[in-house]
Amino acid sequence: MDGRAGGRGPRRRRDRGAAPAGSQAVSARLAVGIVAHGNRDLALEALASLTGMGAPSEPCALLLLDNASEDGTVAAVRAAFPTADVVAQPFRDGFGANHNRLLTRAAADYHLILNDDAVLEPDALDRLVAHLDAHPEAAVAAPLVTYPDGRPQATAFRFPDPASCLRSLATLGQYGVEQRIASGWGRVGWASGCALLVRRTALAETGPFDPGFYMFSEETDLQRRLADRGWQTHLVADAVVRHHVRASTGGDPASRIVEFWRSRRRYWAKHHPRTGGDAARLALGGQYAALAGLARLPGPLRRLAPGLPASELDLHVRNVLHGPTGPGLRERADAWNAAHGVHR
Repeated sequence: MDGRAGGRGPRRRRDRGAAPAGSQAVSARLAVGIVAHGNRDLALEALASLTGMGAPSEPCALLLLDNASEDGTVAAVRAAFPTADVVAQPFRDGFGANHNRLLTRAAADYHLILNDDAVLEPDALDRLVAHLDAHPEAAVAAPLVTYPDGRPQATAFRFPDPASCLRSLATLGQYGVEQRIASGWGRVGWASGCALLVRRTALAETGPFDPGFYMFSEETDLQRRLADRGWQTHLVADAVVRHHVRASTGGDPASRIVEFWRSRRRYWAKHHPRTGGDAARLALGGQYAALAGLARLPGPLRRLAPGLPASELDLHVRNVLHGPTGPGLRERADAWNAAHGVHR
């Protein structure tokens, strides 16, 4: 991989602060793209973590695309962060399609894909940038993600191939998929899209997100395509991001489950088009069926099941084995767009 993305030499610290919208930095080295989903206060907190004392040590373009929220996010962000480039999108669209718009708009060498419910700890972005500078083989640098109380979240995983899914079945999800890096950095299969620093030269080889994924698995698919081209994803444990889980996703549990498994089935169809996808699907269906059974048991055995009701686990089983059981997040967005006379 050496030579594919050359070293850039030591970075000099510059005055902290976001670059003005439309300035040279918008098409320069570093940008942050956030898609807002009706989480005004969280979006303001996310942006605040990128300015003032939390700003990276070099000019950084801040971009926010508002996904037709109805809570005054656009006005609040423009008032609080006048140098941010704010796009008021009149319709609702999916994760990958929206971030593709920001990737095109920024055209930076390094682009941080950030949820509106994620907050960077001080120096987190500097550490991710320094890591990509030092590791030209890496297309993606992902931070260590925690809950707001500091507990680590599971955000780095092996790719969901038949082997990992079978290991997950054999251990009821306790082993086979998640990867942890306690300190330093390490190579992982893929990392959650809530916070990813990506290298533009790598995306030029693979293309950006596949907009056919409305929500979920789009980052898995992108990092799989990057890996197929020889690029790596690294988890950088000393760069920390706090994440409010599911605030960006929205929707009720049933619509999230429908969308999750629709996207995962699309992933398997793309990357394991023969029997591999069927093997993975059957393995995970068996895992969730076993967990649903445990959730119905009294006493200590019930603790082996995740903290989900049996009825929700049943929904996972039906969706992974048989396909969508009802409207997903895509249909809910389409219904909102139709009700407001707009379309993607």
